[in-house]
Amino acid sequence: MGKNKKSFRSQWQTLTELGTQYGISARKFGSLLKEHGLREQSSGIPTPLAEGMYQEITPKNGKPYILWGRTQVIDYLKSKGINPIVSNKEAIKDTEARKLARNYLEAQKLGEEGSKLGYLMFQEMSGEIRKIGLERFNKALKAIGYKGEEVTLDEE
Repeated sequence: MGKNKKSFRSQWQTLTELGTQYGISARKFGSLLKEHGLREQSSGIPTPLAEGMYQEITPKNGKPYILWGRTQVIDYLKSKGINPIVSNKEAIKDTEARKLARNYLEAQKLGEEGSKLGYLMFQEMSGEIRKIGLERFNKALKAIGYKGEEVTLDEE
């Protein structure tokens, strides 16, 4: 694939990924799409107005799901006066921070149970946390319900 081609997943995104760009949850973003006629009120399925703005993905073993065309949906919402609050690049970093935060909680739980795996998981994560940024990581931890002290990384 050439460098000028964008990956499928950068062009087609979940409600979670799109919502991040607007600073809202997937559920709230889905409601926003309903409010502006792109999803059915009761079922949440895409409306005829959304034609060309989504793709239904059916995995070999699993439940079908919808991916939304990032550019099409954002442009449509902009036409309604609703603008994203963060760039796609920043939204991706926020999504990665939430994934790391969930992994951190899992590592912490394993550590509390006496498993060495928790410690090993944290060691693996520390580089990724540095890359994503400690402030963003701590914000993601709070967003998923973490009540403990802010995480700090000792310099190695």
